[in-house]
Amino acid sequence: MSETRIQTDWPDRDMPGLRTRTRTPAMIAYPSCDSGCDAAYDSDDLGGSVLADIRFGRHHERDAADPRRIRIATPPIGGSPEREVWRLPQTGTAGWSGDIGYVCSGDFLFAHLLVDEPAGTDLTRLTGRAYTRLLAFLRDTDFPHPLRIWNYIFRINDEERGLERYQAFCRGRAAAFADAAIPERGFPAATAIGCEAPGLSIHVLAGRGAGTPIGNPRQISAYRYPLPYGPRPPSFARALCYSGPYGSLELAISGTASIVGHVTMHPDDPRRQTRETIRNLRSLVEHARIAPRRSDQAPPALLKVYLRDPNHVREVDTLLRAWTRGRSEIMYLQGAICRRDLEIEIEGHDSVSPYNAGDLHPDIQADRREAPP
Repeated sequence: MSETRIQTDWPDRDMPGLRTRTRTPAMIAYPSCDSGCDAAYDSDDLGGSVLADIRFGRHHERDAADPRRIRIATPPIGGSPEREVWRLPQTGTAGWSGDIGYVCSGDFLFAHLLVDEPAGTDLTRLTGRAYTRLLAFLRDTDFPHPLRIWNYIFRINDEERGLERYQAFCRGRAAAFADAAIPERGFPAATAIGCEAPGLSIHVLAGRGAGTPIGNPRQISAYRYPLPYGPRPPSFARALCYSGPYGSLELAISGTASIVGHVTMHPDDPRRQTRETIRNLRSLVEHARIAPRRSDQAPPALLKVYLRDPNHVREVDTLLRAWTRGRSEIMYLQGAICRRDLEIEIEGHDSVSPYNAGDLHPDIQADRREAPP
């Protein structure tokens, strides 16, 4: 396993270079809009505090000289930020294990894998092998617990071998989780979105410790979906709460859409789907109790919005701004959603101070009590 030590002069104080905000997560994701993004991508301007520098465009790319840098083929919409920078306060160590790029810092590891998909490839097998390698890699590190996984699937809604490609992906992922003996309670938060470039792109945030899965009272667990949605249901948690830096608690919210129970609501109607998705997000946040209970439940600090049709960004943004009222950073990306009748999917991230831990879901409190020091 080759490693490159990344030096940093990171001070033990507030993060430099971040705009002042009321609810900046103590964890790492922060959308950034830099001018001259392509030039910045080729420069050596990252400090050692950066766990991941994720750019969005129309092709996949990985930087062999710096595993922190990746590009995903989901283009930004309407002047949205083109970049996510993930930061931690500790110096990081980066390297490659075969074709898996990774960076580890403190209690977290970021890893990524880009798998070619030649014509005629069985996506189920390709996904299963990719996940098997990724999970085996994590088991061999000090960060065996996948906390959140992002999956970008080319032609996600196309049908091959009598099966929609997303369903084929789910079958391969489920098989890999089963082979790795990962139980339902160990499923990570996740997003799976269509992308514009061939290949299967996967990146993961993993931790030394496991997280606590959080369900949504308005939806059944994805891994309980009935047969019509595919031979193997999706293997992810609606959200996952885990311990972050400085004693914070992080809530990773999976890609969330206009689904109630297991049924798509308002097919092909982006405006009504956005409203339903907001209701689902509010329900999930309230269920996790990541903020003091009140009628004005605060939205997640970070929202990433995927739109099938970029022409809908204005009306979607109007609805989201009315909900968030300036309390969330929002990024818009173009990508096909996992069901053909869905127009929008939203993922999120938020943090809660350890001083508010008593206001959390009982499962989270129990896991914190049982966690080793």
